[in-house]
Amino acid sequence: MQSSSADRDFGAYNIAQQGRPVRPLAKRAVEARSAPGETAACVAVELGSGVGIEAAYLASVGFRVHSYDVDAGVEEAMRALAESHPIQHRTVRLEELTELPDADLILSCATLSFVPRAGFAELWQLLRDALRHGGVLAVDLFGQRDDWAGTDGFYPGRAELEGLLAGLDVLALDEREYDGRSFAGPKHWHTFQVIARRR
Repeated sequence: MQSSSADRDFGAYNIAQQGRPVRPLAKRAVEARSAPGETAACVAVELGSGVGIEAAYLASVGFRVHSYDVDAGVEEAMRALAESHPIQHRTVRLEELTELPDADLILSCATLSFVPRAGFAELWQLLRDALRHGGVLAVDLFGQRDDWAGTDGFYPGRAELEGLLAGLDVLALDEREYDGRSFAGPKHWHTFQVIARRR
């Protein structure tokens, strides 16, 4: 088992993501944010952009997108997207972020659990502070019974997660647990998918 997020081969994973469809969480987040046509001039932040599939989708429906990823290998793909989409990209470890733009939507698909627990609380507060009133936060997290929960990331139980969401209007909190496959092979999954709105 990998003991550190730094040991994970995000580059190989990101290469393998080329051509996949937009994740349903991104579509649900846009639906929760506004009625069709109301995203013009809105700002979206994506943490863990990979090769930019969700960033391109957000831009295509009217958001100005600020994307962040630890993998320098995606910079070329993100630069290419930025030539035709309103996307600004930065390569950075998420726990090292000190500021984010004010956002109408914040999206993070299956990424935040790789942030070391020691840096998670500060990053989470940064996300909450960046979210504008009425803005939507949409994230995937791996839970405490996930096979990866022995690593140095953030793997909450339901009670801890509900505490993080205190003060937000929780629109969806879906918990799943099952045996399946990951990019690295067979895996027991324990996941949370959250969509919440700032009052």
